Amino acid sequence: MTRPWAKLLCTASALGLASCADAPKQAATVTRTAPPAQPQEISAAQPAGPNVKQGKVTRIPLGTFFQLQQSGKALIFDVRPGFYYNLGHVPGAINWPKGRFEEQLNQREALIRTAVSANKPVLLYCTDLACPDALNIATRLAGRGHSTAILQGGWEAWKAGELPTE
Repeated sequence: MTRPWAKLLCTASALGLASCADAPKQAATVTRTAPPAQPQEISAAQPAGPNVKQGKVTRIPLGTFFQLQQSGKALIFDVRPGFYYNLGHVPGAINWPKGRFEEQLNQREALIRTAVSANKPVLLYCTDLACPDALNIATRLAGRGHSTAILQGGWEAWKAGELPTE
């Protein structure tokens, strides 16, 4: 017996709409009242050229991500495929799927430079902890000199925390 959600995900995958969310995952329990932990560095990429300073990639806990999102003091990219973004996303997040990275790079880099000049961190999120897309984009941006932070637990953590969505 095929479940409706499994058929939807298989169809999305076949159409190239799905990336890392091949099957639903059980969301971790998230407590909104827990004090935010400090971001944790996870990697850094090789610079794109000799004059490009290497950016850093860190993971950011849900509480800190939420505070930055609510204050409007962050540039947030949802790197899930547009199909999933359209089903729901973090308020204010801009969709930048991995499959459109190169196509949208110039436009997004202009946004990143503007955010950095305004002292706004660049935040990314994907589907969940197992999703490699946010790390992939973050690593590529680090190689171009941009530091970013990835939401720990991604969209699933956001939803499990019963936080606002668009």
